[in-house]
Amino acid sequence: MSGALGHDHRRSAVGLAIAALVAFVAGPTRAHVVYGTPTLSRLTQDSDLVLSVRIIEPSSDLPLPDSSAREVVVVAEVLEALKGSYANERVAFVQHGHGSPEYEKGDEVAVFLKRIERSPELRRSAVASRIHWVSEQEAGSQFALNGRVRPDFLEAVRAYAQLAALAPEARPKAMHRITLELLASPHPMLASSALRDLVIAGDASLLGARDLPALEPLLVSPATSIGIRIGLLVELERRALVDGPPRWAKLLRTTTGKDRLDAVRASAAHPSEPVTTELVALLANDDSQLVSAAAVALGAPGNDAAIAPLAKLLGLDEWRVRMAAIRGLGRVATPRARQVLVKTAAAHPDAATRRRARAEVQLLDRQTTSAGAVLERGSSPQQ
Repeated sequence: MSGALGHDHRRSAVGLAIAALVAFVAGPTRAHVVYGTPTLSRLTQDSDLVLSVRIIEPSSDLPLPDSSAREVVVVAEVLEALKGSYANERVAFVQHGHGSPEYEKGDEVAVFLKRIERSPELRRSAVASRIHWVSEQEAGSQFALNGRVRPDFLEAVRAYAQLAALAPEARPKAMHRITLELLASPHPMLASSALRDLVIAGDASLLGARDLPALEPLLVSPATSIGIRIGLLVELERRALVDGPPRWAKLLRTTTGKDRLDAVRASAAHPSEPVTTELVALLANDDSQLVSAAAVALGAPGNDAAIAPLAKLLGLDEWRVRMAAIRGLGRVATPRARQVLVKTAAAHPDAATRRRARAEVQLLDRQTTSAGAVLERGSSPQQ
């Protein structure tokens, strides 16, 4: 294996994966991990009032003194105050987020509200004299309280709300406890929010070596959503709490079904010899989509060990697999990988494959030229 796959390379890949981790489709066994979405803890902290409500009027027009101006107001029956004090049976609030949640009459949801005077856009508007609350929730922060998630969600919000009442020195310990509990939650919405807290915090107070006994079962259990397993492994590796390469290799080897495709794609940001071995084994799979994903994932910069297995794929009948192999070779980007691409561009029996290989060679040559120009303009390597 090339030295380009050494320790420093793995560390940079981990940092990249943290910045732009895979987004997973929400579902019964999967997690929707979107790092730009506010976490449940942050929403609770930023809100003056958090309520469990039943929607009565999902979009009631509020006419304003300016006949051309209207605001859409949501009216709901209050079921429980989770943070703050609220004595009325109903609450009315303006939705002012980017892509606000769309509610239906009868929906039971959690709403996170601020006093309208805290809104820079609305505090001096005419609506502020009529409506006291504003929700800045976005569509990705719509919390339906259906079925089994309801008691666990309400308990989590109450726990986050109680943090403010604790002495400052006691809050990190309490936040640590809540985070560990939610990471093990069977509800992807709660577990993914706790995972985002880990990524945002980046400090040892939320996750440390002492937590490995509790987290190990989550990493290996098929019951844990693949999004949580991958995200948690990234965090543990980033904090040097586990040896990443064998863990990624085990994830690739033991994950099955649709989850394996997600694991393959995530492994592309974590190249190593054990990962290469597992990805090469997957190239013999009957699923062309999985083989294509493995071919691209093998394309780690400098990974000469991937060249021979990727070159073998170029002789297969499946067009998608050949295109993925060419992309993988382009990502390897060593002289040996370029030689395979040049040969493919010149002699492959399929015209489309020749064109794609030629385009990859041209891209590599442009990158090499650009890198040389940057080096020439900058300091010499010896300086």
